[in-house]
Amino acid sequence: MTNLIFSVLLLTTSPSSTGPDTLPLKCVLLETQDNFLYYRPQRIYQSEQFVLFQNFKGRVVSQVDLKTGEMIRTTYLGDKFDPNYQILKGVCQEVNHTLDFWALDQVPYDR
Repeated sequence: MTNLIFSVLLLTTSPSSTGPDTLPLKCVLLETQDNFLYYRPQRIYQSEQFVLFQNFKGRVVSQVDLKTGEMIRTTYLGDKFDPNYQILKGVCQEVNHTLDFWALDQVPYDR
């Protein structure tokens, strides 16, 4: 019976609801303990030490240090003629594990 239920779940699970794009990078602000989640489509750049994310059409840019997990989030809050910026600091959990998971579907495989 358990195998039947498991088989049904496998057949009914949508491929778009699982996979690398569904796992977020989880970060917590140092001052307020607020949580931020970043997803693979928000990543705009990655080097050996940093990964950059962009949200809200570029109004929010976050930089995460791959070695320390430290995050700096900069938000542009003002109108185009009266800028006002907010800078928040935090820490991200399992950064390299998450990035490795995101890369899984980019690895070629034999058919």
